[in-house]
Amino acid sequence: MVRVFMGLGVVALGLLIYCTVDCIQTPKRQVRVLRKAAWIPIIILLPLLGPGLWLGFGKARGGNGGGGPRKGPAAPDDDPEFLRNIEFQRRQQQRREEEARKRAEEERKKREAERRAEEKKRQQDDGDVDGDSGPESQPGPNPENN
Repeated sequence: MVRVFMGLGVVALGLLIYCTVDCIQTPKRQVRVLRKAAWIPIIILLPLLGPGLWLGFGKARGGNGGGGPRKGPAAPDDDPEFLRNIEFQRRQQQRREEEARKRAEEERKKREAERRAEEKKRQQDDGDVDGDSGPESQPGPNPENN
């Protein structure tokens, strides 16, 4: 029986310490029913009942702290800042892809123009070597044959 009372005493002491520290660290806006200054003596002076009352009635439970309006969005897709960042990243990606397409198109046109110029030059060079273009290859009277 003594062991049961000692165990109950240890549990009561741990609960007393936990609730006292919790009450001290809890922001004023999350404390219900009484002020913090009233809750601390209740927790300390009523060993099991005080911490039980604090846990049951003293501190507001839940994610939004006191039952007031929610401070932030519930999910990322409800967060306007998150959505703005996503839209910004999407536009940046689209802009990068458009610039890459333009660079590729310009590079393709440049290579095509170089290829045409090289082909034209090759045709001109080939024409001169074959004798197809030039004053000697022009038909007309030949003074040596007369």
